Amino acid sequence: MADHALRSVPAAETSRREYPYRFAAASVANGGDDSYWWTITLSDLTLLLLGFSLLWYATVKVPDETPLRPLAQAAQAPKTALAAAPPNPYLHAEAWQTVRDEWAEFVVSTGLQNDLDIESTDSEILLLLREAVPFASGKADLRARALPVLEKVAATLLVHANLSVAIGGHTDSLRIASAEFPSNWELSTARASRVARYLIAKGIHPARLSVQGYADYQPREPNSTPTNRRTNRRVEIRLFQKNFAESTLNNRR
Repeated sequence: MADHALRSVPAAETSRREYPYRFAAASVANGGDDSYWWTITLSDLTLLLLGFSLLWYATVKVPDETPLRPLAQAAQAPKTALAAAPPNPYLHAEAWQTVRDEWAEFVVSTGLQNDLDIESTDSEILLLLREAVPFASGKADLRARALPVLEKVAATLLVHANLSVAIGGHTDSLRIASAEFPSNWELSTARASRVARYLIAKGIHPARLSVQGYADYQPREPNSTPTNRRTNRRVEIRLFQKNFAESTLNNRR
């Protein structure tokens, strides 16, 4: 019995050295030697780190499935992107000159040389329509004689979608005071608005239009003679390339 007890001691110590985890678990469970308790914590921590690493690799690692392109195709890529770029938003010089020439021919063909003046620059065309053509004195109802001009304006805007239009109403310095128009402000604004409504009815989007009434505060000539006052009573229709004007202004800065 004593010999058997003496032989069992080395066997138990050997078991502790070869199987520390199992021995520590059994010892702690049986209230015995707990000198190997840290192996349980270390094993759990190792498993957690391994699981986290696998999860991170599976979620973050995204395979690049983009096929490699030959060097020649890669060199041609910028050219392809440039070719697909949208066209210039404003008219080039030749196209803009064509629009200006069409308006000059229109004035001659309609016999409006004395009633419709045209001024133009590289980015806008200004139509000065004297009062006798679009409106009767003190009124804001369009006359039939003005309709061909407004039809031409609408046609130009429909063909060139990049153009915008600003409409300004002007009067002379003679005061008006009626129930419909208490002052020249109301009269000039009503005339400009009437032109805008006609263009909208012809299919021009309202966002492309602006309306202003200036009364008699922006005369082209001194209001000293009947002829000058006739010149000042007018509607101005300005066709302009908004993107071109903004681009030019930015380049100057």
